[in-house]
Amino acid sequence: MRVKIFSMNDPMGKRSRSRGWRQPTEKRQNQEILEDEINQWLSQNKGVEVVRVEQSSSGGSFSPSLWMISVWYEESESQ
Repeated sequence: MRVKIFSMNDPMGKRSRSRGWRQPTEKRQNQEILEDEINQWLSQNKGVEVVRVEQSSSGGSFSPSLWMISVWYEESESQ
């Protein structure tokens, strides 16, 4: 079994401490960019069988948040 780890710093966008709102760092929300990265990897690796997907996050009040997605998979015999 193998694992592919995807991560995104500040997935919800930069937060204004004074105003309490979040502003994406790009035109699209960062979580959409992370989702696209995972989907692109899956479409480029059609021979894998996804066994498990796990998500974890860290950060918060004093540091930017970090999301990590772990995709556990097995490769097919033909790869």
